[in-house]
Amino acid sequence: MTETPKIFISYSWTNPVHEEWVINLAERLVSDGVDVVIDKWNLKEGQDKFNFMETMVKSNDIQKVLIILDKKYSEKAELRAGGVGTETQIISPKIYGDVSQEKFIPIVSEKDENGKPYVPTYLEGKIYIDLSEQDKFEENYESLLRNIYQRPAYNKPKLGKAHSYLFEETPMTHKTSSDVRSLDNQISKSPRRINSIVREFLDDFFDDLKGYSVNFDLTSDVIVFGKAIHDNIVSYTSLRNNYVTFLDKLLKSEIEFDIDIFIKFFEKLPILKDPQDDRNSWSPSEFDNFRFFIHEIFLYTIAIGLKNEKYKFIKEILYSGYFFQGRHDYKKEAQRFNVLYNYVEIFDQYYKQTYSKDYISPMADLIIKRLPENVSLDDIINADLLIYYIASLENLHWFPITYVYRTRDNDRFEVISRLVSLRHFEKVKVLFNVNSVKELQDKLLAFKEADKNQNGIGYSGSFGKVTPIYNLIEIEKIGTII
Repeated sequence: MTETPKIFISYSWTNPVHEEWVINLAERLVSDGVDVVIDKWNLKEGQDKFNFMETMVKSNDIQKVLIILDKKYSEKAELRAGGVGTETQIISPKIYGDVSQEKFIPIVSEKDENGKPYVPTYLEGKIYIDLSEQDKFEENYESLLRNIYQRPAYNKPKLGKAHSYLFEETPMTHKTSSDVRSLDNQISKSPRRINSIVREFLDDFFDDLKGYSVNFDLTSDVIVFGKAIHDNIVSYTSLRNNYVTFLDKLLKSEIEFDIDIFIKFFEKLPILKDPQDDRNSWSPSEFDNFRFFIHEIFLYTIAIGLKNEKYKFIKEILYSGYFFQGRHDYKKEAQRFNVLYNYVEIFDQYYKQTYSKDYISPMADLIIKRLPENVSLDDIINADLLIYYIASLENLHWFPITYVYRTRDNDRFEVISRLVSLRHFEKVKVLFNVNSVKELQDKLLAFKEADKNQNGIGYSGSFGKVTPIYNLIEIEKIGTII
């Protein structure tokens, strides 16, 4: 059971309005379980008020002293006048002598005409709580309560260990790094070689990627193993950035290339989810880093396509058939992009042990925290949502794990909300694999009728939902303006 905290409120008898403000604050604190000592309630006739104040300030039973700061209090404190002056003489050496400095909490109740709080000299430099503004009162009052109860909103996480890759003798070098540096020159000098250039880069990228295998004892604690996977993912960031930069430059070049080179590249990726030797037993967790890589690489492919408005490129990626390779993914018939969806749970417990708050999706958080400079938060979330919407229309599974990080502006999702423009429709219709407005309208209406998630999908326990595609726009208005 939480121990009842006991506090003393120090203030100036400025005027009846101010005194009432202080009493209201005291009553609010009492209603929230705080034992408040204040002269109006505790100082009786015949008692020495100066002795009362000194006793309260010095008492070990008083966990906190709230110093209510208004213009009058600050003036009296500076002049050492009256009861406030007496308290100031008592508190000052305590403030400067007590290393923790946590017992005394300045509370700003008034500011001057320039919005500057009235703070006496002896309290300058101390962090105060501002209760002078009505629109921020509740938020800052909660901060006061948390201070009194010693229940901060944020706790320092447990000290972790440095990433292992920081102590490797030599940093891992990538063949793709030189590919990226020479890309502009190669394109300008030999544009006809574009297919060879793309193929060479993706082959080099795949070879570099294979070097990120995790060698770890699977009998180890799941949290320790989760950290190993996490650190491995972080160490691969520079290679991931090479892919993002290469693709961005390629799409900006406006040079036509064979999309099948990318299709075949994605077909190879599932190989990484299985052991490369002949063993017959293994744990799927050994390859969780590669599952993360595959999911993230696919997200960035669509994100860079959207960013550069390469809708035909995205269409080929999302509607092509894939003959995936790997022990579990290989099938004779073609499959779709949803095979590249991978959710990695191995470092969920690692996140819970490392950070002071719970994350709805540690994997989504890790993706968002690792954004390169040339990709924005909206870019990656829009890609995730577009893949989900196309998957929904095609009756495929893809959960947009990053959707909880979208901003209010992002919630509009312009690729779809702008479909009222016929010009925009003509540009993006390939994304929906349709040729006419009516064809898209029929497709959306049919999906709406069959959809069982009319209120949208979302994480369990999360208030936010992903708006169904047919609710992002009035279907009958598609293509109605130029």
